[in-house]
Amino acid sequence: MATIELAHLSDHLEAQDLETTIDAVQTECGTTFTSSEEEDSEILESSIDDDVFTDFRDRLEANDLDADIYVPVEFDDVLQVGEMRIASTHSLRLVLDSLREDFFVEDEEDGETEEDEADDDFERDLSETDESSGYYADEDGGIEMKDEQLRHIWRAVFRASRESIERNMPLFFHN
Repeated sequence: MATIELAHLSDHLEAQDLETTIDAVQTECGTTFTSSEEEDSEILESSIDDDVFTDFRDRLEANDLDADIYVPVEFDDVLQVGEMRIASTHSLRLVLDSLREDFFVEDEEDGETEEDEADDDFERDLSETDESSGYYADEDGGIEMKDEQLRHIWRAVFRASRESIERNMPLFFHN
């Protein structure tokens, strides 16, 4: 099962890899990158079906932005540091906005911003559906169930990317 996590780089990287990663990000974005050590690491979404999460990441890859770690600084490219691929959380937000239509997250014309809508949709989905309801279960639901799972992942990643920026913490994808 795949997970989406906000965590410090030091939680997942060895000292040498950590230094190399920070240097690569700083070289790419031209600014100092430090993660907020005051914030606690947190798993934002777990028990995501690996196949569906891979499909979601394939869509990020099609937009040249699939990575294992997203850091809350602005730069354009995906950096390869050892085995890890690193990208910008800000760039992830832009790609998520462009993928919005693919996941059938419709814009309403009631004056809310897209971010407010996604947050409202995400909160509503969390209150209506949970893992115990078979949301990620291997049930016969075909394409409709997979589409719903992709929409759920899109909303979770959208929310996680916002939290990454607000809390100044890297976002990790594990699968």
